[in-house]
Amino acid sequence: MEAVLDHEAGQAAQEETEQEEKKTQAQVIISLCSDMKYLYDEQGESYVQIKTDNHYEVWPVKSETLELILIGRFMNAFKGKVPSQNSLKEATSALRAKARLEGKKTVIHTRIAETDETIYIDLCNDEWEVIEIKKDGWEVIPNPPVYFKRSKIMQELPSPSRKGNIEDLKPFLNYDTEDEYRLIIAWLLSTMKENNPFPILTIQGEQGSAKSTITKVLRRIIDPSGLPMRKLPNDEQTLAISANNTWILAYDNLSGLSATMSDSFCTLSTGGGLSVRTLYTTSEESVFQIMRPCILNGIDDIGQRPDLLDRSIVINLPSISESNRSDEKTFWKKFHEKHSSILGALCDVACGALKELPDTKLKKLPRMADFAKWITACETSLGWGSGNFMDIYNENRGKAIDQGLESDPIAVAVQLLMENRTTWKDTTENTLNELGYQIQNEKIKNSKAWTTPNKLKNRLRRITTSLRTKGIEYVELPRSSRGGMIEINRIENQPTLHTLPTQSPPEQRLSSVGKDVGKRLV
Repeated sequence: MEAVLDHEAGQAAQEETEQEEKKTQAQVIISLCSDMKYLYDEQGESYVQIKTDNHYEVWPVKSETLELILIGRFMNAFKGKVPSQNSLKEATSALRAKARLEGKKTVIHTRIAETDETIYIDLCNDEWEVIEIKKDGWEVIPNPPVYFKRSKIMQELPSPSRKGNIEDLKPFLNYDTEDEYRLIIAWLLSTMKENNPFPILTIQGEQGSAKSTITKVLRRIIDPSGLPMRKLPNDEQTLAISANNTWILAYDNLSGLSATMSDSFCTLSTGGGLSVRTLYTTSEESVFQIMRPCILNGIDDIGQRPDLLDRSIVINLPSISESNRSDEKTFWKKFHEKHSSILGALCDVACGALKELPDTKLKKLPRMADFAKWITACETSLGWGSGNFMDIYNENRGKAIDQGLESDPIAVAVQLLMENRTTWKDTTENTLNELGYQIQNEKIKNSKAWTTPNKLKNRLRRITTSLRTKGIEYVELPRSSRGGMIEINRIENQPTLHTLPTQSPPEQRLSSVGKDVGKRLV
């Protein structure tokens, strides 16, 4: 015969069972996430992959979108009841832990992804489709084998056209020569590769030369955004956050770059770590290993440091007559009509380049060697002659390096110093005094553009590659009893990147350079 519990004992047993079975809201939310796949990236950021309809989406655990998804699931399970904020916070913390402890460490891409033989471009549409580019063709597919993340500012790309034409881009650009147009195309193609260094596209021109419009057009072709152009950040942290949330960075109406920001853009161009202090801590840092395509535009010479200019493509825009101007509404309507064609043409070129790349060789490797090799592989599909790109790229680099040397009073002084010498060897203090004598401009020597004896070696290290194109080589010597020592030599028969357009004698040319620097820095 089965024992019968008295009323009090039975009630106690029932309450105990109910307590064991009852879950907190946070626990319920976590149980509603059983279908999610957990991921985390190299910076330790936690993500989940969720199947929605017939496609997969990837969202950071700490994001507004995932919070809305969790609230929606809870409301569906409990007839419209809304979970508390504390429960959501607890569940989010638990999901972050699960992602880091149980999830897969992987690369989470932004707009562009690249595997050994394939390029993927996220269309950022509601179906989470991507363009898959291979050497034998391209197509738009769902559910790629790579993971993409999206930020609020990223906008949708149109599906590329099968009958694309790269010439459809020309009416939307202001440029001076066909060579400059080809350099712009080369820069655009560079943005389709994830693992190559990116040249910095520097667009310069007078007011009204359509610098901002061209910047927006080039940005929109590959990476349309709700924030197409930005103001120059004040620090590396802001730059790192921006780079982590978008693919192409575009900065408008610049009047120059500080030494710190110039170094940061060099890091973005060729790859490196940008650090961000972790929120609510005083000692931890998040380090982003990032390479990003960048556009800088302005009226004056934006980049002045040779190491930045050696990583740049510099485009000087001609003025636009009033008869050739168009209203914004008409201009952008026409662009949107051609966007698919331009994008399709770029995809066609990328297919051909992937096929040619394994057999592509360069006679000489510039600083941006991977970029140069990629565009050289594109030449056949573009219909350019073999070696044409390297010719125009080297000429552009040479002019950019000249711009940097002309903007640096130390570089100008060194060239003047070595006009009639084959060698110079002396202490840092005496060398700087002699360089100052060459400039003979007290305002420059008292400005931040000049330097001190103990920093002279650092300045010369920065410009040594550029000076070498002028047949001048800096040699750092061991410290002697007289102090730090410097040696500068004239290199005979040193090839340059390009032939200077002027036919002036060297002494006249360098003297005029010195005068120009004096005017610019005063």
